[in-house]
Amino acid sequence: MEGTQERLVRIETDMAYLQDQVRELNEIVTAQQLLVSRLEKQNEALAKRLEDLDTEARPNRKPPHY
Repeated sequence: MEGTQERLVRIETDMAYLQDQVRELNEIVTAQQLLVSRLEKQNEALAKRLEDLDTEARPNRKPPHY
């Protein structure tokens, strides 16, 4: 009986530890997703800005092969 009780306590302790780890990992993944989303928006804005600057710099220029 004593061995079963110790085993149960160990399993419950391990489970509590794992639950804490899952909670912590979930917080990390959530924070990383927010960062990735923000960086994607920033990247899109920069790409559009670069495209606009390229269009403004050469509005009526002939291509180099002419």
